[in-house]
Amino acid sequence: VGGSMNLNTIYNEDCLEGIHKIKDGSIDLITTDPPYAIGTTSNGKKGNFTDNNLIKPFFDLLFKEYYRVLKDGGEFYICTDWRTYPFLYPILVKYFDVRNLIVWDYEWIKAGSHYRFSHEFIIYGFKGKNKRRFSASERDVWRIKPINFTSKDKLHQAQKPVELFEKMINNSSEEGDVVLDTFFGSGTTAIACLNSGRQYIGFELDENYFNIAQDRIRNHEQQLTLEVRP
Repeated sequence: VGGSMNLNTIYNEDCLEGIHKIKDGSIDLITTDPPYAIGTTSNGKKGNFTDNNLIKPFFDLLFKEYYRVLKDGGEFYICTDWRTYPFLYPILVKYFDVRNLIVWDYEWIKAGSHYRFSHEFIIYGFKGKNKRRFSASERDVWRIKPINFTSKDKLHQAQKPVELFEKMINNSSEEGDVVLDTFFGSGTTAIACLNSGRQYIGFELDENYFNIAQDRIRNHEQQLTLEVRP
């Protein structure tokens, strides 16, 4: 991928600093899950939407780097919600063809007082000219159950199911391709890549989640090794 960056590796550093070390046009696909409702308030209560302008320069620089490292025709999937989408969209369209807003239907109900939450969004698009890899019959509503909030196996407060990331990866890349995730969390992208024969590179600033992801990947690699033994 370039410079001092190695494939199938997570880096415990700021993604904006780390991504500069990746070569131009060396990434096949970006799948990532940045924090939602960033900058609204520090305590999660209702805030002023303009507070998001405090971190607008960060995402502008990051999406510019996404454009630089992504191959021409390369696709991206960015998880978000109804509060954060209007903030991210106008920054993304400066660099990419934002083609659709996928609805991830939980097939389940979460919290909420004025209509219970049962979906999130995934922003989908690509760089330059793109030839669709997936079936023309694919819908923009994906019904995949989330990680149960009370599950003892849950490793991250915003952890997504592996199946969700496998769908993105299988739809928009080939075996051996390189997938980038700049908000690695507990390592779901890596698990999906291992399951589908892709390579990955990622960044996770939080040392706790970085260590959790390392352990999770190591355990999954051992499990896959055991499964392929005769």
